[in-house]
Amino acid sequence: MFQSYYTNSAGLMTRGINNQINDWIHVSKPTSDEIEHLSKKFNFPKDYLSCVNDPDEIARQEKLGINPIKEPNLIVFNYPSKVINKLGYDEYITIPFAMILTEHTLITAAEDVPSFLKKIIDNQIDYPVNTKKKELFILEVAWQISSHYVFYLKEIIKKTESMEQQLTKSTENEQLFALMSLQKSLIYFNSSIHASHPIFNELKKIEAFTESFENRNLLHDVIVENRQAEVMIEETSRLLEQISAVFSSVISNNLNNIMKFLTSITIVLTIPTIIGGIWGMNVNLPIDQGPSAFWLIMFLVLFISFLTTWLLKKKHYL
Repeated sequence: MFQSYYTNSAGLMTRGINNQINDWIHVSKPTSDEIEHLSKKFNFPKDYLSCVNDPDEIARQEKLGINPIKEPNLIVFNYPSKVINKLGYDEYITIPFAMILTEHTLITAAEDVPSFLKKIIDNQIDYPVNTKKKELFILEVAWQISSHYVFYLKEIIKKTESMEQQLTKSTENEQLFALMSLQKSLIYFNSSIHASHPIFNELKKIEAFTESFENRNLLHDVIVENRQAEVMIEETSRLLEQISAVFSSVISNNLNNIMKFLTSITIVLTIPTIIGGIWGMNVNLPIDQGPSAFWLIMFLVLFISFLTTWLLKKKHYL
């Protein structure tokens, strides 16, 4: 389903009426009919829109730098999103987001309406966009995507710090599964961030994106934010690798301590069984005929058990 928008005279984002074509069109989960209709109307290949239906689509550009009057330009970014994976843990994925620059209309497409686009549509104060300035609109979207990477990376770092506090008492695999989800997320982030580098390099060469101070300033901010996300990904990846190794060691050590404790308890509890078995035989044994035989045997059992416990504790087995 696609919806058209434009900036009114008051500078506010306004929804178009009856699917009329305005400055900006956003398509959510484009159907084959919508792809056919828009590709014919604006004269661009169908894969410009259908690519957003492919979750493995990477950041790329086509015809960028060519005058949109001659051929529509395509830019595909991947924006981050948080989901719950099949194991029930938080995982961060990337979703393709296409922008098609035509002569008069900017077309965006994704599997849904991303949160930053919703804020633009709702005219939130921190998300002002003028649909008449299409290059600036594209740069604003690029900045929002880069800032979302930074936001989610900070969230991943907080989760990592929380896991560090549980290191000393972790004996189960749950923390490892959570770490695995975060490491998987960073791989998605890293691939998307690196794939967007050629796009920004190309934007720096295009006059329409650099001719005004406003455009140059925002493009610089986008590149800086993207670089910050890249550095954070590298640092967090190394941190998670180290924590994962420590977690494995701690879990293994804690399990060894538990097994050592249980083995020591088993040894102590075996002593009464052995002594009881010996004095339970049908043969003559020392003190078995005396009136205090039972109490003497009980004293012997307790003495040997306490002595064994003391020795095991001294050797740090308990």
